[in-house]
Amino acid sequence: MAMALVMVGNDVLAAGGIDFSKAEEVGTGLVASFRGTFATIFFSIAFVATGFFAAFNKISWGWVVGVVLGAFLVFAGPAIVANLRAAFS
Repeated sequence: MAMALVMVGNDVLAAGGIDFSKAEEVGTGLVASFRGTFATIFFSIAFVATGFFAAFNKISWGWVVGVVLGAFLVFAGPAIVANLRAAFS
């Protein structure tokens, strides 16, 4: 049964009948909006909050490092991916 489903699925994908362009546009727009104003506000508040809590010994400085690393990955992610694609292609 599972093999039959895999074979039918391969035929559909081989025919090229599925168009993912609209889903890709929606996904790209969603990610871009998260990287915009929402992410800027979120990481601004996170920097301030974790900095104050760590300065007064309420949390570990590891949390601050985690927030900084997370902000770096969110905002520099597209550039990192583009550089990796260029390096391996």
